[in-house]
Amino acid sequence: MLNTNHPLSLKLIKSCPICSNVYEQTKIQILEESEYGILTYVTCQNCGANLLTKISTLAQGLVGQAILTDLKASEVMDFAVGNDLEADQVLKMQEMIHQNQLINNFREII
Repeated sequence: MLNTNHPLSLKLIKSCPICSNVYEQTKIQILEESEYGILTYVTCQNCGANLLTKISTLAQGLVGQAILTDLKASEVMDFAVGNDLEADQVLKMQEMIHQNQLINNFREII
């Protein structure tokens, strides 16, 4: 749940982008917190839309990004804690895209 004393919790996440319902601040979950910022997740109590946000502090000030998702909070974390892609994997995918073979080789990638 959101710690309202958190320096980045300036109540920037106010209302649902779909139905404009005001979020209950206590329902916002902090999924991950690091020196790069906080990753939050909230589900609208009115329409059920899920919002994933990343709020970071940079030299220029606060920067926030938000995305609507159909993932549950636990599924977001399943994707967040994985191995990073290696340069060779990215190059191989780019080569497959260029050769129109990405779909045919999708199982090999995952």
